[in-house]
Amino acid sequence: MRKLIILACIFVSLRVNVSALTFSETAFDSPCSESGQLSSFSFSSREKSDDENEAESMLAYAIGIGCILFGIGYYWLNNVRFFDYPYDENATPADGNYIARGALSGLRYTDPGYSRNRFTFDTSLVYLHGFGFGSELRFEGLFFPYVGPYFENLVLCNPKNGDSDVSHDGFRDNVKIGGQLSLLQTNIFSATLIVLYTNWLTEHFADFKRGCNVGFLLRSYPIRPLVIEWRFGWQLYSGDFQVSESDFHVGYMLNRYELFASFKSLMFLNTEDDDFFDDFYGLSLGARVYFSL
Repeated sequence: MRKLIILACIFVSLRVNVSALTFSETAFDSPCSESGQLSSFSFSSREKSDDENEAESMLAYAIGIGCILFGIGYYWLNNVRFFDYPYDENATPADGNYIARGALSGLRYTDPGYSRNRFTFDTSLVYLHGFGFGSELRFEGLFFPYVGPYFENLVLCNPKNGDSDVSHDGFRDNVKIGGQLSLLQTNIFSATLIVLYTNWLTEHFADFKRGCNVGFLLRSYPIRPLVIEWRFGWQLYSGDFQVSESDFHVGYMLNRYELFASFKSLMFLNTEDDDFFDDFYGLSLGARVYFSL
């Protein structure tokens, strides 16, 4: 894999210019002329336009960069393994790793509590001012160090009507389900790309039905027993309706369990209608469990 990365770097550094060959009219005639002399065999190169050269260079760079990113991703993620939970006291070395990279951490794949998958399940109480009070459930994980499932359900109740189209009284239920793609896995910083189907199961949210959610999940385990996490993304619906969301979370580990608090925000908008806009801010308190299969 290191050789692949090196070759890709060399490939990017070279500008690919292949000249088109044009042969003379007598190139494929009989090798001997009537006078007994050999026929000439010649070719010439056609000069390429600046646009053609630029297009070839861009293609070469794109292929090379793609090879580099694939090589780095494979090299970093293929050796990733997980212990049972962050700051595991049974982990090796004794400082309590959660995410480790095989032999680089002095570990064997057969060590107890050492797995290629990891999962979390959490529940929390949520309050968003002007939008409602309720709860949130979330399950996510990685089957392998590369991909895994993601599910999230937010249920809130607003006791009174607000001034905007989305702050009416009653219940509102947002369901998101899909998967995530691992981008980087280390203890100090890990990142995944999240792609989900999303839907608001509420009568008054007619413009926010059957959409796509794209976002990121960033985590850090900087020092025992702290966990820092930031989830953010965009729900995209037809008719230029969007929901921007953010959840900044700080947790405290107790063995495999985490107690956390977070600052949440939801922003409803229409990119073509400046008058349609509303944002809500609030807090959540919850608990999470880490496990592997």
